[in-house]
Amino acid sequence: MSSTDPFDRMRFTVRRVSWWQVAIVVAVALAVGTALALVAASVFLVVFPIVAIAGLAYRLFGSRKRGPEAGGPTIIEAEYRVLSPDEAARDRGADFDPDRRLR
Repeated sequence: MSSTDPFDRMRFTVRRVSWWQVAIVVAVALAVGTALALVAASVFLVVFPIVAIAGLAYRLFGSRKRGPEAGGPTIIEAEYRVLSPDEAARDRGADFDPDRRLR
């Protein structure tokens, strides 16, 4: 028999859950949480010493400077001048090669 209520299919019923079903869900949640905590702790106990030893080794052996030029930035000195558009067009025609690649 068909109901005249258009929202009849959207209704839901609340079921009573017994205490042992709640106990099973809580026990499974605790077991999964404990397993994840153990995995995270074991990964931390394995990975942390490796990272600490690698950082200490880099600190002791990896940061030595190779020479006096390794201490600061490299500065290239040059002389610059601003070209007028006429000079740029004239100079470009003399030795400008569009296929030449800069290295």
